[in-house]
Amino acid sequence: MKTLEYNVKKLVNTHKHIDGGYFWDKYSAHPYVGCQHRCEFCYEIGTKYNPSKTPEEFGTTIKVKINSPELLRKELARLPKDIILTGDYQPCETKYQLSRQFLEICLKYEFPVLVVERSPLVLRDLDILTEINKKSWACVAFSMSCAVSEGYRAVFEPHSPRVEQRFEAMKKIAIAGIPTGCVFMPILPFISDSKENIEAVVRQTKACGGSFVIGGGLSLNNSQNERYMRLIENNFPQLIERYNNYFSSDEELSKKYFSVVGKRIRYFCNEYGISDRMPRYVPDNELSINKKIAEKLFLSVYESELNCDNTYKIWAYRKAAWIVDELSESIEIIFRQKGVDGIAAISGIGKSVATKIFTILKEILEL
Repeated sequence: MKTLEYNVKKLVNTHKHIDGGYFWDKYSAHPYVGCQHRCEFCYEIGTKYNPSKTPEEFGTTIKVKINSPELLRKELARLPKDIILTGDYQPCETKYQLSRQFLEICLKYEFPVLVVERSPLVLRDLDILTEINKKSWACVAFSMSCAVSEGYRAVFEPHSPRVEQRFEAMKKIAIAGIPTGCVFMPILPFISDSKENIEAVVRQTKACGGSFVIGGGLSLNNSQNERYMRLIENNFPQLIERYNNYFSSDEELSKKYFSVVGKRIRYFCNEYGISDRMPRYVPDNELSINKKIAEKLFLSVYESELNCDNTYKIWAYRKAAWIVDELSESIEIIFRQKGVDGIAAISGIGKSVATKIFTILKEILEL
């Protein structure tokens, strides 16, 4: 593995819309390009984020944004506070400690922080994460696709820390009082989507103090697809036909698969008393009511996806959630001044969605 140090002109990515229903982040910032963990299903293999020359060399070259702490300091100083997804605890972090510096800067400017990680190295910075959680909010979600390392890791994640180490790290994060859980992504079709594995992931998460398990599907593109399918052919040849069907152009088939797996996760989360969604951090200010309403709308979107509702309904609620989330005036004030008609008059909000918003508002305000 080799590292290439370079300077960047801009660091923080400001998302057009929050990732509602999943991570809730408005911003993201990472100190490295490329990843030494080299998971075989990683989306970076087939994108601009792979600094190596070929997919086969993925993870052998890491680009280090050597001036990133200085940029993060400057950019956060002029951004409105909201959740920032950051942290990158691959092996080279031991040398550069850029992720630690990022957390120190987030602490200084009181930004809420989400870390999604595969490495127990994140425990090194437990002191800073604890302080961030006291001042605003911090959450550490551990990424995994299987409940045990045996058999699975040698094929798909030979360079990643063992799954058991991640669960042990989760336990220590939970003991420190920091919200934690599992990002069950990607779920590998016909490999890690069994009822037995899903239950084991949920059970282990609960046992280690996690409060949520959120699932996500496998996304393949270009050279990444070719490499992953070769891996399946070499190790699971009996699955080739099923994979070809899964990645066909049949959108309805993909929706049904997502629904089945999502409902399995929800079933076991209910059984073990945890959530199948990550709870949203909402700061206490004049627009907090909007954020809470938007959260409920995004959860309605997820519910519709699980039920395979029509696309029009799903997108109507998703767009409404974005509109409410980004509104500069309090929905509560609009309602108290103009009633439900005032909500319906907001550009992009129709009458049926306005009624839904009113129902949520009454629930939140206990009207």
